[in-house]
Amino acid sequence: MRAAFHALRVAAVDPLTDDAVAISLEVPADLHAAYAFSAGQHVAIRVPGDDIRRSYSLCVAPGARHLRIGVKRLPGGMFSQKVLETLAAGDTLDVMTPAGRFGAALAGLRRPAFVAAGSGITPVLSMVAAALADPEVDEVGLIDCNRTQRDVMFLDELADLKDRHPARFQLVHLLSREVQESELLSGRLDAERLHRIRAALLGDADGWFLCGPFDLVTTVHEALVADGVDPGILHTELFHAEAPPATTAVPAASTGTEAIATLGGLRTAFTVHPGEHVLDALLRVRGDAPYACKGGVCGTCRARLTEGSVTMDANWALEPEEIAHGYVLTCQSRPTEGRLVLDYDG
Repeated sequence: MRAAFHALRVAAVDPLTDDAVAISLEVPADLHAAYAFSAGQHVAIRVPGDDIRRSYSLCVAPGARHLRIGVKRLPGGMFSQKVLETLAAGDTLDVMTPAGRFGAALAGLRRPAFVAAGSGITPVLSMVAAALADPEVDEVGLIDCNRTQRDVMFLDELADLKDRHPARFQLVHLLSREVQESELLSGRLDAERLHRIRAALLGDADGWFLCGPFDLVTTVHEALVADGVDPGILHTELFHAEAPPATTAVPAASTGTEAIATLGGLRTAFTVHPGEHVLDALLRVRGDAPYACKGGVCGTCRARLTEGSVTMDANWALEPEEIAHGYVLTCQSRPTEGRLVLDYDG
């Protein structure tokens, strides 16, 4: 379904921690199909009065008639500074229809495991709930990393899931700045501590999902691979990554690259200037081209390249098999040939 923005009414703004809130959004009956989502997906929210967008994961189980996102207040953050300070029930926000494939690999797993840090719990909460609702799933494991218990987002919801599934849900709260009864659960998650937690509490998993800041996700990914876990069952999502250095690739045509994009069933021709990203060029002629973060993190701008070639400055969103099938992040793609053909609908 084609991505589109709609004005949704804010049903509630509820505090989660000292610096995070949950925003519930009402979905009108005529938009239920458009906002149907799968576990792990996200929505982009457009900052009122600007064309600035921020991407937030949905933290309710699939099938809910409302949407809910968790938002952490960030110093200088465009959304948290400009919107959260005054946002209240009854206001409206421009919300894009759900996107993302972080949870797609959940299908068919019997023992999924998750590692989340801070606000990385938001997509993971939805995915854990969906997995536990599946009677074919034997066990779900979660390591949730925070500084202190006061920083744990959705603490009550996680406790409720544990109460309802005491034997099937292995929940580990790891606190880096608060001493707990167990030394194992007091400190930062490094390779050695992860190995010990897996051995003592989690056991083997047939799929791993890692979500949080870059340093933690890469540390856990490398530790699991070093422990013999198949990289093919590791899936990651970042909430922030430092911008990579610009590539030196130059398009084959010095005057630009001629491109065609299929979006919403319509084919649009446009020109990508030398050194320009494909998404920026397309937005000049198609303001409805989907994007959110423009940082290679969320995957909203994903499209399939059917002709031509590009280099990507960064890719924190696409799985290796997606790249093998020709998918690229258009916000990070610079042409290396004189002609491109892209399909956003495929």
